[in-house]
Amino acid sequence: MRGPSSSHTAGAYRIGLMVRDLLDADPTTVRVSFDPNGSMAPTWQPLGVDLAFTAGIMGWSMLDPDYFTAVDRAREAGVTIEFENAPLEDTDHPNGMLIEVASRSDRRVRVVAEAVGGGGIRIVALDHRPVDLDGKSHVLLVEVGTDDENVIADLVSDMNRQEHDGSVRLSRSSSESPDPELVSRLRGVPGVSGVWKAAPVFYLRQGRTLFESAAEMAIEAQKRGHSLGEMALAYEAELLGLTEDDAIDEMLRRFEIMERSVAAGLDDRQSDMLLLRPTAAKVIEAEISGAVAIGGIHTRAAAMALAVMHHCNSRGVICAAPTGGSAGTLPGVVVSLAEEMKLSRRQTALVLFAASAVGLIVARRATFAAEIAGCQVEIGVAGAMAAAAVVEAAGGSPRQAVDAASISLQNTIGSPCDPVAGACEVPCHTRNAVAASSAFTCADLIIGGYANPIPLDESIDASYEVGMALPSELRCTANGGCAVTPSALSLPRLR
Repeated sequence: MRGPSSSHTAGAYRIGLMVRDLLDADPTTVRVSFDPNGSMAPTWQPLGVDLAFTAGIMGWSMLDPDYFTAVDRAREAGVTIEFENAPLEDTDHPNGMLIEVASRSDRRVRVVAEAVGGGGIRIVALDHRPVDLDGKSHVLLVEVGTDDENVIADLVSDMNRQEHDGSVRLSRSSSESPDPELVSRLRGVPGVSGVWKAAPVFYLRQGRTLFESAAEMAIEAQKRGHSLGEMALAYEAELLGLTEDDAIDEMLRRFEIMERSVAAGLDDRQSDMLLLRPTAAKVIEAEISGAVAIGGIHTRAAAMALAVMHHCNSRGVICAAPTGGSAGTLPGVVVSLAEEMKLSRRQTALVLFAASAVGLIVARRATFAAEIAGCQVEIGVAGAMAAAAVVEAAGGSPRQAVDAASISLQNTIGSPCDPVAGACEVPCHTRNAVAASSAFTCADLIIGGYANPIPLDESIDASYEVGMALPSELRCTANGGCAVTPSALSLPRLR
C-alpha cells in the first residue's frame, strides 16, 4: 500500500474498487461523505483518503506513479468528484463513509462502507438495504419482487434471502466469479429491480483454519513440532490453498518491500513529510560512529523503523504491518535481524510468519483500527508481533513467542491515538521506533526466564476493552493528547 494510513489509503482504495464493481460502469459523478463525529472527517485530507478512493473508483493502481494527481486526473477525464463532511445514516463506525455514484448511462449505486483497520473493509448498506460485504469473495446480489422470486431460484441456486417491503434481496458469496451471461440474463428478468456483482479485493479463502486462538496455536505447534513461524506458514498455506513454497515466496515479496522502504527512508532526498524533517539516517550514522548512549541492534532497529515511517508519511509504498501507522516497527526489527544474524531467506520468511501469527489472533479477537481502540491496537500490536519475530529468530519455542508478544502488549494498554495535525508523524514515528527497540527486550525477558502469567489471548482482550473505553478524542480524531498541546496546535495542518 501507499502511506500514510492503512484505513485511509488501503481501506479507502479497496472500497473504491468495490464500489466501481457494484456500479459496473465508468463513473461520471461521485460524492463521498464523512460523518463530522467520526474519525475520517478531521483526517481524510491530511491522510489522503481522496487520492486513494479516487484511484480505486477509477480502476487505477495505487502503485501508479501518477497516484498523487488522481483527483485532478479524474476531473480532467470528466468525472465530477466531491468529498464532504455530512451526517451519515446506516453506520456508527468512526471510519464510515457514504458513497453516491452515477454512470453516463445513469446507472447508480449508493453505498455505506467502513474502513475497519489494517486495510480491511466492510460494505454495510447498498441502495438503502443492509448488506455485509468484506471483499473476501465473489458476490452476486439480486433484488426482485416477491412474486418473481421463483424465476431467480431457477437460474441461481444457494442464495441467501432477505425480504423487505415487498421485495427480496438475494445474495451469494462464492470463490468463483458469476458468469457474465448469467448476470445479463438476470437483469432482463421481469420484476428484477437490481443486479450487482463485486470481485474480491483480498485473497480468496480456499481451506480450513487450523486454530482459533493463541492458546490453540501454541498447542498445535507443539504437537507438530513446529516453531511459531512454521505453524503460521502451515495455517496460511492451508487457508489460501497455496503450497508452502508459494506462501514463503509471497511473504518474501513483502519483506523486499520492507527492505526498500527502509532504504528509501534513509535517503533524505526521498522524504516529503508534513511536520518532520528526516532523521533516521542521522541516527544510523551516530550509532555506527559510537555517538549514541548505548547503541546496538536495538538502536539500529529503532532507526530503521523511523526510516520506514519517513517513507510511509511521504506516501511511499510500504507494507502495512499490521497498519500504515504502525508500518515501521516490524521492518525495523526484521531487517536488522536479517542483517545481524545473517538469516537465510526461508528463516526471514518464518520470522515474518511468526509475527503474522500474533496479528492473526488480534484480527480474530479485536481490531487493528486505532479509531476503535487507540494506538495499542496499531503500534502496540506491531510491537507484540515484532517481539514474537525476535523469539522466532533466536530459536525460541512457540509458547515463548506468544508470551513475548503478550508482555509487549501488556505494556501498551491504554495508549491513545493522538496524531498531531491529523498526520501519522508525531508521535507515531517515535512510538514505532520504541516498539521496535522494546521487541528485543520482551524477547530477552521471556527467553531469559520471566514467567508470563497472562496469556496472549487475555492480553489482547484486555487491550481491546481498554481501547474501546478511551474517549473519542483519544481515538484518531486529533482532538486530544499530544495533538492538542500548544506546540502541536501551532504546526501546519495540511499539505
